[in-house]
Amino acid sequence: MEQEKQEEDLHTEMQYHLLKIGSALGYDVMAASNDRSKSHCGNSFSFISLPQFPEIDLDRETLNTVKLIDVLWFQKGTNNVIAAFEVEKSTSIYSGILRLTDLSYTIADGDEVFYLIVPDKREKDVVLQLSRPAIKQNNVIIKYIMFSDLRQHCDALCKFGDSHHIMEKIARDV
Repeated sequence: MEQEKQEEDLHTEMQYHLLKIGSALGYDVMAASNDRSKSHCGNSFSFISLPQFPEIDLDRETLNTVKLIDVLWFQKGTNNVIAAFEVEKSTSIYSGILRLTDLSYTIADGDEVFYLIVPDKREKDVVLQLSRPAIKQNNVIIKYIMFSDLRQHCDALCKFGDSHHIMEKIARDV
């Protein structure tokens, strides 16, 4: 029970860092629909996030899946997704990969980037999943960022970043 709460808090903390960085970089940011009421250290996601999800022309089921992605960054004032982040703590890493892949097939116009945010101790799992032929062959490039790197560099990314490309500084590739 206690471990579950710690993992949930960690998940929320990582989402907060991503929302904060995206906002500092000048993007419209959105937390997953089931997480908008959360907050981290008194910072409410609903204050950082857009008041409502941008209109995207998708069938209802796909749209509902997309709305569950942990954090999305949109080009300011548009429905153009620039970056999508799935925070994986204890759930199957594969489910996060699938959500990002679904998103890529439905909205991709070539400028978006996809990231898994993972606990340091799960790096091997992530590399293993991202190396699977089924994932490799779908040509969706998914990078990953370690919890420790996101936490450690959050303020610097906010301060010195001028676009989503700053995330490349802490992202890893398979």
